[in-house]
Amino acid sequence: MNGKTFRESTVKLLRRVISPWMEVGVVSRDEFDLLFTYIGSQAKTGKPPSEVAPRLIRGPEAAELLSVSYAEFRKLAAEGKFPFKRRVFGKNVRYYYPDIVEFMRTGGIEEGGDK
Repeated sequence: MNGKTFRESTVKLLRRVISPWMEVGVVSRDEFDLLFTYIGSQAKTGKPPSEVAPRLIRGPEAAELLSVSYAEFRKLAAEGKFPFKRRVFGKNVRYYYPDIVEFMRTGGIEEGGDK
């Protein structure tokens, strides 16, 4: 353990300790759920849970987020410039919104080539 994450055994212990407080109203159910969503994610992945709601968006929405035209977005996607997931439903393609946000946070495509 590197000191920045929780062990799963620690999460279980904390859940047992705090559950009675929730039952008597010292800790609200919402606080309890939020706390264990956060530390549970820390224990499993070593990272806090994503602040971005997981959802699928259409290509034009993704292009707007990335500040490129939809035609340019399709061209870049066909060239494999984007690392984010996509789902195909018949002829419709959807992109995973948290992946696009993470792509933007990490700098996107560098000038002159791949990221």
